[in-house]
Amino acid sequence: MTTTDLALTELLTLSDSGRWHRAACRGDPNHEAWFPYPSQDFDYAREICAGCPLLAGCTEYAARTGQSGVWGGREYDRGRVIRE
Repeated sequence: MTTTDLALTELLTLSDSGRWHRAACRGDPNHEAWFPYPSQDFDYAREICAGCPLLAGCTEYAARTGQSGVWGGREYDRGRVIRE
């Protein structure tokens, strides 16, 4: 298991929502897509997020808990949106 795998697993467990098992990104094998470099697009992750039933809750969670990476179709850096 990679560090990214562990982080995603821990975040899903730590979430205060019992609905994380319904997240469209859960189990996605393309881990790098969720943590793009600034020069990379994140269309892949954004497309998966667009159809997720937890979109709004995911963005709120990322902002509230200071997450980095793609959450709810937006890219965050320590809880702040840096790209939409």
